[in-house]
Amino acid sequence: MAALFVVTYGVIALSYSRQRAAAWFMVSYLLGFFTPICHLLVLYTDQVALFSILGYGVFLGGILTMATGVQAFVGHRPQWRLTLLLWVAGLALRLAIADGPRNTWPYELMFQLPFAIASFVVMLTARQIGQGGPIRAMLIGIFGVIGAHFLLKPWLVLTLGSGPTPKSYLNTVYAAISQISTGVLLVAAGLCLMLLVIQKALEETILDAETDPLTRLTNRRGLYRAGPRMLMEAAMRGEGLHALVLDLDHFKAINDRHGHATGDTVLVAFAQVLQALTAPDMLTVRMGGEEFAILIPDADTHGPDNRGTQLGDAIRDALKPFARQGIPELTVSGGIVRYQAGETLDGLIARADLLAYRAKRAGRDRILQDTSNLAPEPGWGEMRRLAAG
Repeated sequence: MAALFVVTYGVIALSYSRQRAAAWFMVSYLLGFFTPICHLLVLYTDQVALFSILGYGVFLGGILTMATGVQAFVGHRPQWRLTLLLWVAGLALRLAIADGPRNTWPYELMFQLPFAIASFVVMLTARQIGQGGPIRAMLIGIFGVIGAHFLLKPWLVLTLGSGPTPKSYLNTVYAAISQISTGVLLVAAGLCLMLLVIQKALEETILDAETDPLTRLTNRRGLYRAGPRMLMEAAMRGEGLHALVLDLDHFKAINDRHGHATGDTVLVAFAQVLQALTAPDMLTVRMGGEEFAILIPDADTHGPDNRGTQLGDAIRDALKPFARQGIPELTVSGGIVRYQAGETLDGLIARADLLAYRAKRAGRDRILQDTSNLAPEPGWGEMRRLAAG
């Protein structure tokens, strides 16, 4: 089973380069894969002490490496010093009791204590995972159980016995119970971690597909995934929602006069203005070219001085210092419309888009607002043709 986890995590790490955690989990289960090999070498070779210590160190390292993987998953820097300290301390404790009396409470407790501490470290690290819902909760619970089960093993040894020597240990009932219980728990932990890694990889893939690579704003695909939900939530709450469509003025002239590299700089700078001025509950979109759209929830459904108009004024003011920053002078034309019950996302954006084109025809450098209750006009393409004509 450990080999299967190694292969699966390895494939994920190679397929999704940003999933550094998957590589650490692969190493963790690779170390776990070598643990039973060390047990077999204890049983079938004369190097009992060597392979006993080696198996102990490999298994402890596997658990601690899992903690490093969880740290990478949540985006934190690995705590190398703490990890190394725990591993060295655990190995030193194992060496200190190497010749101690087996099947006694102090010996067995000292034997299991480093494993329990390492498991609780993973549990505490997993609490830092910001999302994951029930999977995160299950992972925390599993490592809590793993840590507790290591602390219960000394009692089980005193009840069942672990054999007088390391060789005889593998033939005891305790060995079967101990290895099966630990194996089942670590398989459960591995499955939870895999679900979290795959979930995060899918979320990042979706985010990449819905993000404009130049401006890092949501693209049209993202608008059509998140936009309908925003309309539905506004309708359910009985609150307002405004669409603000913005079109940069004379952008083609900027490209022709200064080159496309400067044009890209202008787009990025404008996107940064939008990101700085928009609130977390707004959806900011690059529709394509020099056209942008913002969906703006607003509890004030009818007031003329709504969040949309306030944002539009703030954006126009923020563009004034562009010329002093080495960026070509820039103005914007736009249109603001209010969502009407039963309106589609296409219809909402189309009305705002039509106002933006009317603003251009009226002289540019202005944002028009439609506060009427007229029904949405039917077709986006038709309205573009009307505006252009």
